[in-house]
Amino acid sequence: MNFVMNLYLYALLAKTLKRTATRFRLIGGSAAGAAFFVFWVLLPGVPAIIKRYVGPMGISLIAAAFILRLDSIRMVWKAAGYLSVYAFAFGGMMKFLFSAVPFLKGKQEKAWYILGAGMLGYQAAAWWIVRIRKKRQEDIYKVRLRGSRNEIELDALMDTGNSLREPVSGRPVSVVEEEYFLRLLEIKAPERLKVIPYHSIGKSNGIMEGYEVPEIIIKGKEENLRWQKAIIAVSRNKVSADGKYQMILHPDLCNETLLRKNTRHRRPEMTTAQEGK
Repeated sequence: MNFVMNLYLYALLAKTLKRTATRFRLIGGSAAGAAFFVFWVLLPGVPAIIKRYVGPMGISLIAAAFILRLDSIRMVWKAAGYLSVYAFAFGGMMKFLFSAVPFLKGKQEKAWYILGAGMLGYQAAAWWIVRIRKKRQEDIYKVRLRGSRNEIELDALMDTGNSLREPVSGRPVSVVEEEYFLRLLEIKAPERLKVIPYHSIGKSNGIMEGYEVPEIIIKGKEENLRWQKAIIAVSRNKVSADGKYQMILHPDLCNETLLRKNTRHRRPEMTTAQEGK
């Protein structure tokens, strides 16, 4: 019970004081605080007023200072005030619910388990979402599209779900927002036109307008990857809701092993660029 209350109180305190607390510190500090509280209650020879009030507040402040990295006496006193208010309000609310709500009467232990599972589930879900966002950020590349007269630079997401291929040659197809693609001068020539069939949610079959561009250069982790005569499908819609990228790369174009393998086979449209990073 004390561990669950600590989780909620320290998470709320972090939001109030606008302090960053890692999940390891939040969960570990809450567990350590609960363990010390039990040890303190069982410690013999301590006056009741100290055991019930002074000791628990001291343990809570030490745990809060560890979890939130409180670096001044002013912040510690501020944390003490907020903790006192939150603990009083939280304890009073739980006491009222357990005594006034028929469904919860006699089920205090189960309710605390549910609250604890809910908080731990929230922390696990938040951690997973952060990991996904970080992974997506790692999959964003700087890309240059070279036309016959100029070139443009874009941010591109490598999407493993992109399975688009040009039906005649079987070459991988990437997708660029039309607004940016049109910045390549004289690129929409009839001899470059490709018809790209696709499937999407809400539309079983569709056709995208695609074009062959002279060259794509992808800034890789170790070296730049250069693909000649690459095929780009033009999207009239935004490919990123928040505008973080303007292009969706086919995963094959980011596969350095595949690129080297095909280069050894002397396919003219694929080379490796040792360019400045």
